[in-house]
Amino acid sequence: MIHTNTIEKAAGAINTNGLHTNTNIVDFPTAEQKSKAIANQIARLALAGHHVHKGTEGDYLVCKYGLSRWCKDFAELRAFAVKLGVSHD
Repeated sequence: MIHTNTIEKAAGAINTNGLHTNTNIVDFPTAEQKSKAIANQIARLALAGHHVHKGTEGDYLVCKYGLSRWCKDFAELRAFAVKLGVSHD
Protein backbone atom coordinates (compact mmCIF):
# COMPACT_ATOMS: atom_id res chain seq x y z
CA MET A 1 0.00 0.00 0.00
CA ILE A 2 1.41 3.40 -1.01
CA HIS A 3 0.69 6.43 1.23
CA THR A 4 0.63 9.90 -0.25
CA ASN A 5 0.74 13.15 1.67
CA THR A 6 -2.57 14.69 0.73
CA ILE A 7 -4.46 17.16 2.83
CA GLU A 8 -8.13 16.39 3.13
CA LYS A 9 -10.87 18.20 4.99
CA ALA A 10 -12.13 16.57 8.12
CA ALA A 11 -15.67 15.30 8.09
CA GLY A 12 -18.00 18.26 8.62
CA ALA A 13 -15.36 20.95 7.93
CA ILE A 14 -16.63 23.69 5.67
CA ASN A 15 -13.91 26.37 5.82
CA THR A 16 -10.24 25.54 6.19
CA ASN A 17 -8.84 28.85 4.98
CA GLY A 18 -7.71 29.95 8.45
CA LEU A 19 -8.88 32.49 10.98
CA HIS A 20 -8.26 35.68 9.04
CA THR A 21 -10.53 35.33 6.06
CA ASN A 22 -12.55 38.31 4.99
CA THR A 23 -15.89 37.33 3.50
CA ASN A 24 -17.04 40.93 3.12
CA ILE A 25 -14.34 42.30 0.85
CA VAL A 26 -16.48 45.08 -0.64
CA ASP A 27 -17.07 46.87 2.68
CA PHE A 28 -13.61 46.35 4.18
CA PRO A 29 -11.85 49.37 2.58
CA THR A 30 -14.82 51.61 3.39
CA ALA A 31 -14.60 50.75 7.09
CA GLU A 32 -10.84 51.34 7.02
CA GLN A 33 -11.27 54.73 5.34
CA LYS A 34 -13.90 55.79 7.88
CA SER A 35 -11.57 54.77 10.71
CA LYS A 36 -8.80 56.91 9.20
CA ALA A 37 -11.17 59.86 8.79
CA ILE A 38 -12.15 59.63 12.46
CA ALA A 39 -8.51 59.40 13.54
CA ASN A 40 -7.57 62.40 11.37
CA GLN A 41 -10.43 64.49 12.75
CA ILE A 42 -9.50 63.68 16.36
CA ALA A 43 -5.86 64.47 15.60
CA ARG A 44 -6.76 67.87 14.11
CA LEU A 45 -8.82 68.72 17.18
CA ALA A 46 -5.97 67.57 19.43
CA LEU A 47 -3.49 69.79 17.59
CA ALA A 48 -5.82 72.72 18.29
CA GLY A 49 -5.77 71.87 22.01
CA HIS A 50 -9.03 69.94 22.30
CA HIS A 51 -9.37 66.62 24.11
CA VAL A 52 -11.67 64.16 22.35
CA HIS A 53 -13.13 61.22 24.25
CA LYS A 54 -14.83 58.43 22.32
CA GLY A 55 -18.07 57.20 23.83
CA THR A 56 -19.34 53.64 23.80
CA GLU A 57 -22.26 54.34 21.45
CA GLY A 58 -20.35 56.10 18.64
CA ASP A 59 -20.57 59.47 20.39
CA TYR A 60 -17.77 61.92 21.21
CA LEU A 61 -17.03 64.41 23.97
CA VAL A 62 -14.81 67.36 23.05
CA CYS A 63 -13.24 69.33 25.91
CA LYS A 64 -11.11 72.48 26.16
CA TYR A 65 -10.63 75.09 28.92
CA GLY A 66 -13.05 73.25 31.19
CA LEU A 67 -15.84 73.49 28.61
CA SER A 68 -17.23 70.47 26.81
CA ARG A 69 -19.38 69.64 23.80
CA TRP A 70 -21.13 66.31 23.27
CA CYS A 71 -21.46 65.08 19.69
CA LYS A 72 -23.85 62.20 19.02
CA ASP A 73 -21.92 60.85 16.01
CA PHE A 74 -18.99 61.48 13.69
CA ALA A 75 -21.00 63.78 11.41
CA GLU A 76 -21.76 66.07 14.32
CA LEU A 77 -18.12 65.95 15.46
CA ARG A 78 -17.02 66.95 11.97
CA ALA A 79 -19.56 69.81 11.84
CA PHE A 80 -18.33 71.05 15.22
CA ALA A 81 -14.71 70.96 14.02
CA VAL A 82 -15.69 73.00 10.94
CA LYS A 83 -17.43 75.51 13.20
CA LEU A 84 -14.24 75.80 15.27
CA GLY A 85 -12.15 76.29 12.14
CA VAL A 86 -10.15 73.15 12.83
CA SER A 87 -11.40 71.23 9.80
CA HIS A 88 -12.51 72.34 6.36
CA ASP A 89 -15.49 70.65 4.79
